[in-house]
Amino acid sequence: MIRQDYLIRMIQEIFAAIANLILRRKRISQTDWEEYESTARQILGMTPEQLAQMDCERLLDQYQDGQDGIEKIELAAMMMLKMAEDTKDIVPKARLQQEGVALLKYVQAHGKTYSLPRELLIQFLESRH
Repeated sequence: MIRQDYLIRMIQEIFAAIANLILRRKRISQTDWEEYESTARQILGMTPEQLAQMDCERLLDQYQDGQDGIEKIELAAMMMLKMAEDTKDIVPKARLQQEGVALLKYVQAHGKTYSLPRELLIQFLESRH
């Protein structure tokens, strides 16, 4: 239970920081980002580079049936969206953003809780296309 609570709290913290970056252009300090990235690497079991090469279906296959699956999917989505924000090349940027939004929609539809911030972030990202 403690591990589950910690996982959820860390994902919420990362979600809030990345959502602020995307919605408000509020920078994430390098120290905080390194901590978030390290935490995400431990939780997801892969590096950001490996995550950037994954697509929505592979991530869903990997996490949807496992323990903390929905939370891991949401974390992967937010990490992909952060990588998209940091990417200058338009093709990888668009792919990462598309995959991230698709994963957030999956979490919103299949998760146990509805999240208004998640819904607003999805709407904002879709309106930017």
